[in-house]
Amino acid sequence: MKKFVSFCFSLVLLCGAYDAAAQRPDREKEYLRKDSVLWLDYEKRQQEMSALWQQLPDRQDSIQQAFDDLLADVLRKNAQLAMEYASTPSGLQRLYMCRLGIPKDTLAVILDTLDQQMQESFYGRNIRQHIAVPQIAEGDSLFEFPCVTDSGEAFDWNSLKGLSVLLLYGGLDCMGEGGRQELARLWQETSRDALQVVVYWPVSSLENLRQLRWKFPSDYVFISDFKQDASPMKIRYGTQATPTCFYADAAHVVKVKCTGLRVDLFNRYIKRNK
Repeated sequence: MKKFVSFCFSLVLLCGAYDAAAQRPDREKEYLRKDSVLWLDYEKRQQEMSALWQQLPDRQDSIQQAFDDLLADVLRKNAQLAMEYASTPSGLQRLYMCRLGIPKDTLAVILDTLDQQMQESFYGRNIRQHIAVPQIAEGDSLFEFPCVTDSGEAFDWNSLKGLSVLLLYGGLDCMGEGGRQELARLWQETSRDALQVVVYWPVSSLENLRQLRWKFPSDYVFISDFKQDASPMKIRYGTQATPTCFYADAAHVVKVKCTGLRVDLFNRYIKRNK
C-alpha cells in the first residue's frame, strides 16, 4: 500500500468544521454512506482496469500508472473523509488508520476539537499516543515490548541477541504464495546463527495465533500481544499496511523499514550462506 499524502489545512477551518460536525446526530450514517460510495467506486474501477490489463498486454505500463493514480486518489479522499467525520465513531477509527500520512499537528488539532468522550475513546487515546511518541524509523533500535509466542510463553527478546532480525507486521497472507516462497528462500539461504524471522500478528487471542501457525507452518517466530490497534507494534513501530517489514542488524539497529516484502533491500545487509 502506498503512503498517504500529507494534508495542510487552516487550523481555523478545521476547528469550524469539527465544531459543526459534533452538532449533527446523523453524521455517523452520513460518513458510512460516503465511505461506502468511495470504496465501491474504487472496486468497480479496479476491476475494469484488471480486465484491461489482461486484454491489452501492450498497454500494461499505462494501465499500471492509471491504477497507481486511482489508488493515490482514493487514499487521499479516504483520509479527507476521516478528518471531516472524525467526530463520529467510524470516522475516528478511520482517522487512526490514516494517521501515518497525516501531520501530527493536524491530528492534534482535530482531536482537540472533539468532545471529551471522543477524545477518551479507544481510538481517541490511540491517536493521542501516536502523536506523543516517535515512530520507529531506519537508524533507530528495535523497540522491545511484552508479547507471547504461539506456545503461550512470554517472548524473550534476549533470544535475538547477536542475530540480525527480520520483523514482519503480519502479511504472510497478503504477500501471496510467491512472497511466501521468496521469504522461505531467504530463510533457507541464511544461517540460524545469523538471522531470525519474527512475525507479529495483530490478533485478539492465543487461539487465533495458533491457527496462523497451523495455516503458515514455518520455523519463524510467531508473536502477539493481542492488543491489536492499541499495540506498540501499531503505535510505536508505526505500522498499518501488512506486511510492514523491519530489517535490523546484529546490533538491532533498523536498517530497512518498508511496506511489502523487499528482499532486494534486505540483501544489502544480509549475509547469505556460501
